[in-house]
Amino acid sequence: MRARIKGVHIVLDLYGVDPQLLDDSSFIDRLIARAIEESGLKSIGTLSHKFQPIGYTAITLLTSSHISIHTWPEYGYAAVDIFSCDDREKALKAAEIIVSGLRPRRLRRVLRQRGFVVKKEESCVVGEARGGQV
Repeated sequence: MRARIKGVHIVLDLYGVDPQLLDDSSFIDRLIARAIEESGLKSIGTLSHKFQPIGYTAITLLTSSHISIHTWPEYGYAAVDIFSCDDREKALKAAEIIVSGLRPRRLRRVLRQRGFVVKKEESCVVGEARGGQV
């Protein structure tokens, strides 16, 4: 068997972040844009929503997948998700920039390789499953 790694998935839980930063949609947009640019990732576009009275969510579609952020200023908490099929180091660099920009007091980071394992004699067909269920 051999693994076919298709990307890296970084999940960040940021605790103890300044609530004003977490509610500042312009700051977060600039931070994500900077993380994308400085890491070498490529953006296709962003969709975002500013909650009332507080909170913000945004997802940026990348040529290699996505970066998303969801904030809860009232708890000083942000959830960040970075998935990239591009170079692993680019995703790690983007995560580093986001963390340094938000300056959490505490951080939880989960890093997963995404992909699948294929036996040499198997082929992978998308859309087929045993028993007729997809």
